Amino acid sequence: MAAFGPPYRAGLFRVLLLIVVAVPAWAGVEPSRLTSFVAHGMDLWHVPGLAVTVVSSDEVLFQQGFGETSVENARPVDEHTLFANASTTKAMVAAGILMLVDEGRLGLDDLVIKHIPELHFSDALLDEQLTLRDLLSHRTGLPSTDLWTFFQGMPLDEQIRRLESVPAAAPIRTRHIYQNTMFEILGLVIERVSGQRWDRFLHDRLWQPIGMTETFGARGQIPPDLAHVSPHVYQHDTVSVTDWDLPADETDAAGSVWSSIHDMALWAQFLLRGGVTASGDRLLAESSYAEMFKPQALIDRADFYPVARLTSPNWISYGLGWFQQDFEGRKIDFHTGSLSGLIAIIGLDRAGDRAVVVMGNRDHAEMRHAVLWEVMEQEAQPRDWNQAVFDLYADLRSEAEEKWKEKEKRRLRGTRPSLSLKSYAGRYDSPATGPIAISHSGGQLSLQTGKINLPLSHWHLDTFLIDYEPWQMREFATFRIEPDGSIGGLELFGQTLKRDATDD
Repeated sequence: MAAFGPPYRAGLFRVLLLIVVAVPAWAGVEPSRLTSFVAHGMDLWHVPGLAVTVVSSDEVLFQQGFGETSVENARPVDEHTLFANASTTKAMVAAGILMLVDEGRLGLDDLVIKHIPELHFSDALLDEQLTLRDLLSHRTGLPSTDLWTFFQGMPLDEQIRRLESVPAAAPIRTRHIYQNTMFEILGLVIERVSGQRWDRFLHDRLWQPIGMTETFGARGQIPPDLAHVSPHVYQHDTVSVTDWDLPADETDAAGSVWSSIHDMALWAQFLLRGGVTASGDRLLAESSYAEMFKPQALIDRADFYPVARLTSPNWISYGLGWFQQDFEGRKIDFHTGSLSGLIAIIGLDRAGDRAVVVMGNRDHAEMRHAVLWEVMEQEAQPRDWNQAVFDLYADLRSEAEEKWKEKEKRRLRGTRPSLSLKSYAGRYDSPATGPIAISHSGGQLSLQTGKINLPLSHWHLDTFLIDYEPWQMREFATFRIEPDGSIGGLELFGQTLKRDATDD
């Protein structure tokens, strides 16, 4: 893999492609200042390519591409370069559901099982309680099941079957718990009700009427003449291309859409106009548009973005596909998107008639938050959001490392596994995780999910460490030794996996 170091970064902004937009200064941010601000943020966060647009309901105020699509086979980023929307897709799916509400074909308070009758939960009461509104606002109480998609590559029909084995983490409507599988199910609801796959429905009913001709339901749908970015990670002082999270042709209603900032500017303007296209066609009823942005659930700060330490909101909520908070006395609706090596954010100040979209190609480049609040800031002497956000995440990493050091202090030294390493090899499964395999080769154990191979290192006794750097994830796998000396199971990801009885 190629990587860029300091010499590349020094030349990064010589290849910056400026999209000339004849606009005056607007309150809070000067275009030249924002250009410099973004360039500096990219340097801080080592971002190969980024695109930013700022719009009002009737004008593009700023639109600019920065850097390159990839550190390999690079092309300059411009307003038509495609990036992953990731979870900013969710607001589009919410709009699709609301269009069907407008037509009387479903209701937000319909039980989910009315449309997906094969869906059942570990608590049977949820079958008779969970509504489409609950799914749209992440208030189901169910824990994240992201490992099904990102580690196992599990199709939705299998996820639906396995949900019956996932215990709730909180009572329904009592806590915001981000749940991607629920939005995949909402995509299926659109298909069941409309007769079209969710992305085809959005193409015909939303993107095309708005004029979004550079927006696609999956990476594999992108025509070869349109440039798109590659995903990147920054590790060990090096930026390099990384693997894709989702297969090219996978349409995932939780976050598989790809778009350009040209198109995202049109989407943001459509929202600022209250669900009306530039030609005056109303695609969302006023009542549905209002419902989309009405707070549906309050969010505890512990379940929210760390940048709240800087913005100090008095309240935090979630609408239908939108995070919400107060900022300088105004309500801001926004949402991030994250896939491995790819980021996005969209923010709306609807009362102030301003929106910003940021799309990038470096894993968790949190400068996206800095750009959002730089644009939304209206103080005469604004904060240095770039440095504030960068320092915040540096502090968070330091805090995490201190906690890890404390855990290492409690590690039992001088122990060894109870059995030979090859004895741990075999197949393990649980309804809530799906099957995994433990293999032994060259004196090393590794854990193989449906998509990823994770090396295991001995921690102590019969516990092994998984250190997955791309996700900054440290997890433990603990084997259970039975009285007869056999391995009965494995504790992993908070679940108990049983060993396949046919394994020796």
